Amino acid sequence: MAPVLTRLSSGGGFGFSKITVASSAASAYAVSRSLRFNSADSAYLSRTPSSSGNKKTCTISAWVKRSKLGATQMVFTSRGPGNPTAGPRDSLLHFDSNDTVTVYFADGTYVLTTTQVFRDLSAWYHIVVAIDTTQATSTNRVKLYVNGSQVTTFSSSSYPAQDYEFSSWNVGSQIQYIGCDEYINRRLFFDGYLADIHFIDGQALTPSSFAETDATTGAWNPKAYSGSYNVGVGAVNGFHLDFADNSSTTSGSNTGIGKDTSGNGHYWNSSGLSVTAGAGNDSLIDTPTNGTQTDTGLGGEVVGNYCTLNPLDKGSAISLANGNLYCTSSTASHHTVKGTIGVSTGKWYWEVTVDARSNETIGVANAGFPISGSFISNPGSANSSGIYAGDFSQGSVLGFALDCDSGKLFIAENNTWKNSGNPVTGANPWYGSLTSGPYFPALNLYDLGTDPQYTVNFGQRPFAYTAPSGFKALCTANLPEGSITTSGTFTGNASADGPFIYLNGVPTAMTINGNAVTFGTQADKLSNGFKLRTSSASYNTSGSNTYSITTTGDKFKNARAQTNP
Repeated sequence: MAPVLTRLSSGGGFGFSKITVASSAASAYAVSRSLRFNSADSAYLSRTPSSSGNKKTCTISAWVKRSKLGATQMVFTSRGPGNPTAGPRDSLLHFDSNDTVTVYFADGTYVLTTTQVFRDLSAWYHIVVAIDTTQATSTNRVKLYVNGSQVTTFSSSSYPAQDYEFSSWNVGSQIQYIGCDEYINRRLFFDGYLADIHFIDGQALTPSSFAETDATTGAWNPKAYSGSYNVGVGAVNGFHLDFADNSSTTSGSNTGIGKDTSGNGHYWNSSGLSVTAGAGNDSLIDTPTNGTQTDTGLGGEVVGNYCTLNPLDKGSAISLANGNLYCTSSTASHHTVKGTIGVSTGKWYWEVTVDARSNETIGVANAGFPISGSFISNPGSANSSGIYAGDFSQGSVLGFALDCDSGKLFIAENNTWKNSGNPVTGANPWYGSLTSGPYFPALNLYDLGTDPQYTVNFGQRPFAYTAPSGFKALCTANLPEGSITTSGTFTGNASADGPFIYLNGVPTAMTINGNAVTFGTQADKLSNGFKLRTSSASYNTSGSNTYSITTTGDKFKNARAQTNP
């Protein structure tokens, strides 16, 4: 069935209601929108149920794309009784400052903390927490699943007593939060994207109720939930947030981004979230499903996992925010940040808005280009090409058209192509000899008295200007599958924060310099490659290192965010 595309009344572009797409999966289901949470905006959703539901048994399912590491970030929490800054709290899910995941109840009386770390910021995790404290076996009372697999190893595992009742979650008159927790007013905001949230009151379910394995790609994909949201006596608070209605941020009614589509009318109030057209729009089409919509070049059209700026592939002077679509620097030295998607074939378009200009070069860089050092010293090289700050104005929208097939980069300022370029015909490129891909969108920043600030748009919202004909937005739905790189070299830095290596997919076993890698210790496997996590010379000497991928998982087009180990 072809997808139906409708323009919503506000929100700055096209929006999708429920979409069906061609798929080998039985449900043929796509998630149409996500909601972006930015801690600097104090963004969160909240709801205070009028009455208690089942305080012993429930399930929550959500798709999560992280944007920030190394900070405690609350996802699903509640606080009570009666006092949002004191009293016992329940957390159905939060990320710890060491990037593990914790589920706890009664203000930490009962705690489950993973040994796995969640440090992949380029793709989506599917996380399910199923609770049934009536179970006789303690380990059956709380179950945590990630990407369809149950987590069974915990660094801390204190299970609730049999028949334990929640102290605040699903309890009447107690505030429920998505994206924060008012713990002594510290709030502990979540940074990232959330999509397709289900809460089942009164039943503990497995991930197969919400997702399934695609028979063709092997990807773990969302599917339509077909069960009831309230199951059994006393269950009243079930809800489904699909974020498809981006008509408003209205609180106090079942409309807009807080709309409950379960049929129960349990809408959520919003704070610090926006659907106003432009860079501040938090309703985006960055989702865990690859849609089949036609990319006409408008942006905000094709559902998929979108490119963002990569926190694992940036210089230390650069700070990211707004779902890693905004960057700035306050240091008088050159540092580069690259995108999460690298391309070697095809034609691609994205935009960068110049919020504040200093001494930068913006364009593309290949995987070998260092994250410290300047584009300017070697402009138009085989490793990088970009436009220098002296060639554009503050407030401008820069358009980048990368034709990987011809090795050409075209750059426009406010829809006027530099050098009288024509990306469609291939005439007069800004640079025409790019050879050694894959190439990544890249920004090289330098603070020259004014903090540089830039906002990027890879197509997860409408573009300011229509892309040239044949050029597509940077998302997994548009990517060719390609192949996973299985061997190569990289320049190490002898630091625990080692380099990021792009592979176009997931390594499941590998060696570096002939030494077997333990994921989570020497390196993290990621949906798009691997990241060095050791200063050991055996794996990350400050010189040339050689890697070999001995087995591989999914290609990045269909990969889910990875856990380590």
